[in-house]
Amino acid sequence: MESHDGLTAIAEVRAALADRLTPPWWYHPSFGLLLACCVLAVGLGDTAVRLGGVVLLLAGCAAIVAAYRRRTGFWVSGFDAGPAGRWIGATGLVAILGLVAAFGVGSFTGLRWPVWCLAVVAFAAATSLGRRFDVALRAQLRAGA
Repeated sequence: MESHDGLTAIAEVRAALADRLTPPWWYHPSFGLLLACCVLAVGLGDTAVRLGGVVLLLAGCAAIVAAYRRRTGFWVSGFDAGPAGRWIGATGLVAILGLVAAFGVGSFTGLRWPVWCLAVVAFAAATSLGRRFDVALRAQLRAGA
């Protein structure tokens, strides 16, 4: 009987933890906007602007992670999140492809509109994939995986 009570307590703690991991509404769109700005900087800017875009992305990510930690009291790295981490891998792939494509288009074609399209795609993908990661991570915690 005590074993059952212990398992129930663990399940309740996991559910409470999963509830605490709900990010504020602005969290994923903020990351998406930072990534989109970096894509624009890499695709449309010179070396100094590109470097500034990367610095903005890194500093902005640090700021939103710090805000998340203040709100929830902790942080779960996507790289240590088990099966839910596949969404972080997809986000990273989208980010790398978007940045490389923006650099290529901006450097070799001189066209500006495709870079703007890539920035929109990066924003939408980062926002969507980030939300999917959160949903998967919370479900994973509740299931005890």
